[in-house]
Amino acid sequence: MRSYLIGLLAIAAPLGFLALLKPPASESPEERRAVASGRTVITYWDRHSGHEHEARCVLIDEFNRLQDDVFVRALPIGYNIEKLLTAIAGGSPPDLCSLESTVLISLAPQGCFRCLDDFMAQSPHLKKERFFPHTWEAISYKGRAYGIPTTTDAFCLLWNKDAFRRAGLDPERPPRTLAELEDFAARLTVRGNKGIEQLGFLPWLPWDLTHMWGGLFGGRWFDNITGLAVCGNNQRIVESFAWQRSFTLDPNAKTQKAFAMDPTKIAAFRSGFGAYMSASNPFYTGKVAMIAEGEWQVTFIPKYAPELDWGVAALPQPQGAEPRCYSPSCVLDAIPAGSPHPDAAWAFLQWFYTPRSDGRPSPATDYCAMISNIPCRPEDAKDHRFMGNPKFRVFVEELLTKPVVTYPVTPAAQFMLDQIERQREYVVFRETAPGEAAERLENDTNREIMRIRSLLDRTRQ
Repeated sequence: MRSYLIGLLAIAAPLGFLALLKPPASESPEERRAVASGRTVITYWDRHSGHEHEARCVLIDEFNRLQDDVFVRALPIGYNIEKLLTAIAGGSPPDLCSLESTVLISLAPQGCFRCLDDFMAQSPHLKKERFFPHTWEAISYKGRAYGIPTTTDAFCLLWNKDAFRRAGLDPERPPRTLAELEDFAARLTVRGNKGIEQLGFLPWLPWDLTHMWGGLFGGRWFDNITGLAVCGNNQRIVESFAWQRSFTLDPNAKTQKAFAMDPTKIAAFRSGFGAYMSASNPFYTGKVAMIAEGEWQVTFIPKYAPELDWGVAALPQPQGAEPRCYSPSCVLDAIPAGSPHPDAAWAFLQWFYTPRSDGRPSPATDYCAMISNIPCRPEDAKDHRFMGNPKFRVFVEELLTKPVVTYPVTPAAQFMLDQIERQREYVVFRETAPGEAAERLENDTNREIMRIRSLLDRTRQ
């Protein structure tokens, strides 16, 4: 996300294009009645789509029925951040929106979102101490809150029990150490005449989780006090890069790791993978025996692969590393700068995040249960709907019992994450040494951070 994008859009965006960003005329009978009765109609841009957006709409409909002052119109925009940026820059933003915390922190310093401190001070349920600390940090910049944390995640190890049985492994006993993970990966990888038939484990599958592995190794990517990357000389970070590289063959070694594979064959194997959110997901079809995944799989697997026999456990860490869990970011609700109706937007948000008057949990908690994400307040995460499911409970207990590895809170967060993935690719294809990759990453990230700081300083002058 380039810091100067807002300024460029504000200058260059044609008025005709901005007109396209405005919501279409009211079409639903409910909204027409709301307009006729004088209610304030506000627009909510949802970064979710599909069943997750539909779940949000169920709760929005509840809000619209319960009172006569505000009517919320919800539109799914998905990850279309460019649309949101253009709308804010052109003075035509939605009244409120949901988005990722890394996007918020990239844009809040530029004045793209309202500070919510005054609003949130009105509600005892939205105090800082009520939230998981990492989710509050994710929505804050220089001590001020610019969003309300809605959902967060935790990553664990998932394994295919049938694959374990075929490999002669105990299907109820996952790997508990990094050495066991490597041993199991070797035993679960099946090679045939045409290449890989089943992949035991790959650290960057299905997502690039290099940032996670660095944290689980005990490494430190970023210093929140100085606001700078500090990974260049961090031995644990270097070790995590080297460990990921061990999953590809070393052309100069006399002996190879039993789980190491030709990277070109990995690429060919992955080209046959099906869509992630479908029955052809490679973990569901048995092409991959173990993966690092999030709690949403508790809903996805019964939907797309109901016959799959699977387990979930904490991710193994290197010997001697402090036990940690990985919860990289959160999804949040925010009010853009220039929101046409900020008070009405807040009325909805206050309702959404407050327990109902009859004693039931808040709509936000219901939403997390409906889409199988973890609520951002520990007291909500302990609700029976999350802790009562044995598999989901594993994910929640990671957050409740361990220190959290999370994304760096900096306007350059997305830049840094992109560079982490790029350097991992250089390392595993043996184009860059692990130590060199860590140094390049630190230097490139800090150069970008200083560039952003300079730009923000000029903007304030």
